Amino acid sequence: MKRKRFLLLAATALVISVAGFLAAPHEVFTEAMQVKKHSAVIKKADKKWKVDKITAKKGDDVTWSSSNSDLYFQFMDATLFGEYNYTVKKSETLALKVKGASGTYKYAIFNMADSTYITGDSPPTIIVP
Repeated sequence: MKRKRFLLLAATALVISVAGFLAAPHEVFTEAMQVKKHSAVIKKADKKWKVDKITAKKGDDVTWSSSNSDLYFQFMDATLFGEYNYTVKKSETLALKVKGASGTYKYAIFNMADSTYITGDSPPTIIVP
């Protein structure tokens, strides 16, 4: 008799747990899993090329695009995106997923057409909180 009562209580608790899980708002489970996209803006100001600082979480996507020139990227830490170097042809986009741990990562972008480095926070930085 005690075993039947225990099984009945356990089954009831299981049904309530599953119902609560299914009735919970979708945002509760997807908010932490959402991948954000960050677009780094590269612009020319006062005869110098600049790029904005980026703050992105692990798993987020970061993109750079080039409309005027081929760009050569060099990341000081390969753990950030998986490689040290990337090249973007004129009118193409470089999209990378953040893989690195929390920290501040420095990188460089070389503008092939002007033979100059693109500055930002000199050097540009990506912050992973």
